[in-house]
Amino acid sequence: MAQGTLQFTLSHPRPMVRAFLSDPARVGACLAFVQETEAGPAAPRWRVKSPMSTITQTPFFDLDFQALGDEVRWHGRGAHLETRGRLVLADGEPGATAVDLTLEMIGLGVLGAIIEPLAAAQIGGQMAYFADQLRERLATT
Repeated sequence: MAQGTLQFTLSHPRPMVRAFLSDPARVGACLAFVQETEAGPAAPRWRVKSPMSTITQTPFFDLDFQALGDEVRWHGRGAHLETRGRLVLADGEPGATAVDLTLEMIGLGVLGAIIEPLAAAQIGGQMAYFADQLRERLATT
């Protein structure tokens, strides 16, 4: 399992950040590996961008997404890859929000031995991308 954590601050009030992050499509748009959010058979799912979808043979993640108060959690399960994430919001400086992000990528099956080292090498960049995209998207909301 590849796992990382990142703490960062947003210059937006917590209620605004909480409202933005309560939507799985908005969260997915901030993740480098998500192409789009679409309706799945039972719940939303994230379509995985290429080349990640090709390398992992995982075209989408069936999504369990929960936004409860100041915590957002997701678990996406695909054919050969799972992603789990957790965001915890807290008050920062006046008018700002402190964010604690945890991201996990878990390779499954025979491809797991190939996927996990790649995921471990990229997880820091994935989290930095998420923070940057969240800042940009909140600025235009």
